[in-house]
Amino acid sequence: MAGWREQKRAALADIHEQFEIPAVYLTHAAGTPVRVNVRLHKAQVAPKNQADDFSNGATMLDLTNRIIFHQTADLPKVVNNAYVIFGNSEAYRTGPSKPERETYLWVEVSEVSQADLTALLANIDTSGPDWEGIIS
Repeated sequence: MAGWREQKRAALADIHEQFEIPAVYLTHAAGTPVRVNVRLHKAQVAPKNQADDFSNGATMLDLTNRIIFHQTADLPKVVNNAYVIFGNSEAYRTGPSKPERETYLWVEVSEVSQADLTALLANIDTSGPDWEGIIS
């Protein structure tokens, strides 16, 4: 029988597979695109009427946007200020990360503005197979 760590690792893999989103990872504008499947966790926004009420504070754990990478052999080292592009209108820039745990890496991200994303995509070749289904 598998130990609890193996059971937890298998359950995390199931969750990641269920909620993964295809994206392209770029270390910089001139970098080589890498196709990745990641989970995106968007920060929860408290309604204005709850701004001073912290009775539900325990449910507000996601204070920043973050992306969870599954560390595999084909994924390069995740660095600060890299791009994770989900499409023509959605991309994130990576920031600080937590140490790898159970083969998953949690990275805080910030949204890339539409103007910056449009300029980035105009300067790179998006015709390769890594971009298929990402850029329309």
